[in-house]
Amino acid sequence: MPSQEIGMPIPNIPHAVSVTLPTWEATVGYEEGEDWVVSKMNSGYPRFFIHSVIQSLSKKIETKYGRDGERCMIFPSYKVAKRCRQFIKEKSEKSLVVRVLQLSTPAPANEEERSTVIEATIGVVFFPADVFPLAKNYWQHSGEGISSRMGEYISRALFESESRSISPSPRPSIRAANSNLKQELQVQSIQRKSPSISASIRSPSFTVSEEEIKEHDTFIEQKFGRVLDLKFAKEAKIALRRRICGKVDKSHNQKEEMEKARRGKNLSETDVYLFPSGMASIFYAHHVLLNVSKKPKKSVCFGFPYVDTLNILKKFGPGVHFLGLGDDKSLDTLESELESGELDIMALFCECPSNPLLKTPNLKRIRKLADKFNFAVVVDETVGNFLNIHVLPFADMVCSSLTKVFSGDSNVMAGSLVLNPASPMYHALKEYFNREYEDLFWAQDALWLERNSRDFAERSAKIDRTSWLTVQLLQKSPLISKVYYPKISESKQYYDEIKTATGGYGGLISFLFKEPHQAVAFFNAVNLHKGPSLGTNFTLACPYAILAHYQELDEIAKWDVDRNLIRISIGLEDPDELLDVLQKSLDIAAAEPKTD
Repeated sequence: MPSQEIGMPIPNIPHAVSVTLPTWEATVGYEEGEDWVVSKMNSGYPRFFIHSVIQSLSKKIETKYGRDGERCMIFPSYKVAKRCRQFIKEKSEKSLVVRVLQLSTPAPANEEERSTVIEATIGVVFFPADVFPLAKNYWQHSGEGISSRMGEYISRALFESESRSISPSPRPSIRAANSNLKQELQVQSIQRKSPSISASIRSPSFTVSEEEIKEHDTFIEQKFGRVLDLKFAKEAKIALRRRICGKVDKSHNQKEEMEKARRGKNLSETDVYLFPSGMASIFYAHHVLLNVSKKPKKSVCFGFPYVDTLNILKKFGPGVHFLGLGDDKSLDTLESELESGELDIMALFCECPSNPLLKTPNLKRIRKLADKFNFAVVVDETVGNFLNIHVLPFADMVCSSLTKVFSGDSNVMAGSLVLNPASPMYHALKEYFNREYEDLFWAQDALWLERNSRDFAERSAKIDRTSWLTVQLLQKSPLISKVYYPKISESKQYYDEIKTATGGYGGLISFLFKEPHQAVAFFNAVNLHKGPSLGTNFTLACPYAILAHYQELDEIAKWDVDRNLIRISIGLEDPDELLDVLQKSLDIAAAEPKTD
């Protein structure tokens, strides 16, 4: 059954993406930094919680290369580290000495080593310990930090072999990695083979019998291929780019829907770029625009977005015009101010649909305004996903978090950015990417993501079907005052204009109770995983406003985001079982007495 233990990774594997916050009170306690919660947080969402492997690596590097009073932060390239250094210096109120060190691991010595050894370079930023929060801000907002798998590899390559004096040119031991891999594959295979409430969500103390291991060995081979082989990382990335742009490798038995969801006849996988996180793709889109614009200007954030999208636009470059309601009246205001010359913008960023209110912007009208007033359009399609919606014709760049439903398994961070070949800005953008883009997506993460995403189409379709059943259940409940979902939204017409022929309305649902105390009772009672993230193969719930905006609850109310909003991301469980779990929790909430 789902773990209700604070701080447990979801799922219970070394590189999990989510973490358990099982009650409303625990979520508040986490946001307020209360020890009874924070002391138990041994894991967390990777952009907010630096993985223990990376923390350990940082301490080793500080010990060997740091100066007195310094701390460090590790990035996957020297260029990214320099961006972090610039951010720290710009945002600090005092003059600082911030150093950048580049470290590299050995390349494979022979053909045999290519399966387990890869040459890797990191950029390490050293700074005074008291400005660590600034460095952490960059890590969180940019999404450009190293992954836990990369940290694990770098640590072994630079320190473990060295400490054991194995050879003058240290080679990483892979025993620990293979052990972690075996555990992850076992959990993953059980989750996908038996996606019920009880079987797809494992407890923190789960055990796998020898019989289960033998039973799933064949499944693992058929579903995932052999264990990770680093020499195939390049091929894995090519497969991912093709999958994202709709040119599917039929040898992987993709569903017909996947083949139909082509991004466009002229789109090539060479216009698809991979990133270490979805936020990194949004950050880089903004970074590119700042650098290709003759004169960088403010951007518009259209609609209430995920928190760090707005932070990127606020903290990097000239600033942001925030049109948080993201409705037709907001577009009227934008058009009027552009026409009068009161507003001159570099770009418009939006989510399609938005997280957590599931609003869909009028992309056709936005595109017309962009062409008329010469600004870029960047669309984050994560919540909709490209099997359900086709936004590329209306955007110059399309970003997505592949961490979510594209992967599903909650065990790898990744992002993508797609350039629209029909964009009037395409040549300028492409030239910049050709000159400056770095592939920072770690090889092992690419191999995991390629395997995870092979059944993306099948999973997406099932999630869409179960989500609509869930919405109908919530709509019928007398306790619920409002349900947010693209199919029943006031902006449904704009979603339908971009919906693919075989697409659905996604797996994300938000809802409000008429009585706040019933929201708390429901959330505390519901027997599901509870924590950050979305798009996982298991249903995942959170009190969204509390988790993402606790310090600004009054402010977000201006944009119709209620402090008691609950968000659920639907998974692959049996629909009847999931609906039963939700109904039982609604019954508990109904019986909860109101207290002063």
